[in-house]
Amino acid sequence: MINAKIMVFGFGGVGKSLLNLILQEELFSIDDILIVDRSRKTFRYFEGKGGKIENFFLFEMDSHSYTEILDNLNRGDFLIYLAVGNDNLTLAKECAKRGIHFLCTTDDTFHDQPFNEPFRYRTHFYEYKELTEKTNGQATSILQFGSNPGLISVLTKKALIEIVENDDAPFVLENRDNLKKLIAADNYADLARQLQVTSFVETDLDTAKSDYSEYDDTAYSTWSVADFQGEMNDRTIQKLGSEETLSEHLKRIGVSADKIYYYNKADGTLVLDISGKYVKTGGYVKGRYVEGCVDAHEEVFSIHDYYTVRDDEGEITYAPTVMFVYHPCEIALSSVYHEDNIRARLITRDRMLSGGEIIGICVEGKNFNPIYVGTELYLDKNRDDTPTVLLVSASVFAAIKYMQNHPDKGVLFPEYLDVDEILSGISPWLPVVVNRIQDETERNVG
Repeated sequence: MINAKIMVFGFGGVGKSLLNLILQEELFSIDDILIVDRSRKTFRYFEGKGGKIENFFLFEMDSHSYTEILDNLNRGDFLIYLAVGNDNLTLAKECAKRGIHFLCTTDDTFHDQPFNEPFRYRTHFYEYKELTEKTNGQATSILQFGSNPGLISVLTKKALIEIVENDDAPFVLENRDNLKKLIAADNYADLARQLQVTSFVETDLDTAKSDYSEYDDTAYSTWSVADFQGEMNDRTIQKLGSEETLSEHLKRIGVSADKIYYYNKADGTLVLDISGKYVKTGGYVKGRYVEGCVDAHEEVFSIHDYYTVRDDEGEITYAPTVMFVYHPCEIALSSVYHEDNIRARLITRDRMLSGGEIIGICVEGKNFNPIYVGTELYLDKNRDDTPTVLLVSASVFAAIKYMQNHPDKGVLFPEYLDVDEILSGISPWLPVVVNRIQDETERNVG
């Protein structure tokens, strides 16, 4: 049991699920768990688990008040930020100053500050990266670690390990020993370069069925209705690699060059003047070809950067293409095309009838057979949380254990975490699924 306080900021479905995992696995004492939320109703659940009233805080954070709640934590304590509408970069910097272990599941800005779409992710990424370089040896914090972003980045490394250990392509067979040395040296960027990985295509397939009837003024989602709509309606962003030309990539996603809003060849950032919901391409889910929407997502920046190889002058000599392909559950997908949504319906456990969620990464390249690695969860009548919620809470739980075991690594992106430790941490709840993609015809569709 960790001898420190942990503050869970945002006590919705993920917060409640995480609390249950923490108590079930005896990671923290209930007396050392603090809950922050904007609704008093959530306290009843915390109280029912034995939580103290003095450990529950009603709080609305903004750009002026964000330090107030941190005064309840000391050096060595943990802040797990699960809410939306606040600036995780600012919180990460403040926690680093105070020696507090910080974890967030996404990237966001204060609701009272400009959103700066579509360049917020990129701007924040460079500032986050600067923070990681400055905090080495300080209290460990983990950025953007839920299921996606977060766990998905660890699965990219698991996929490369699977290729090196099990692939029968001639290049891998001839170079397996040397490739294993790159894994042992934690040099995954050079490993991807030698394997000539062309792309990491992240896929998310949500198959949830609910008892909701669809209304044309209502948006639906299994995670956060507001964030879901924002993600699908924002301009789509991808990162292009060195192994694919711009014209090849545009052909793959079915978009003409006149739809480019911004393209930086030097770092691969491609922003299209189209909402993600209107850009469709395919990816693989457990070996099955699935079409989805190419949304903007935080992890495309950190994954692309992690696998980038630069020369002595800092110029990119190798990088893979990275994009996020999302197929929401059918009612959510349909609702995002409504002309005007004035109502929101979250698909909670009591409204869900069947289905689940499958997230994974498809790795394509020239010196190996394409591979899919992911995880999946389906509705379990013995659990109070939905598959979408447990995917996130189990991933967060594993990341907290990592911070416990490695308390002085500074601020980290998910890609820098140990594969075996994270997969061991999620193993009680999330399986690892590995599929080799063999249908060449389907693989080239799109």
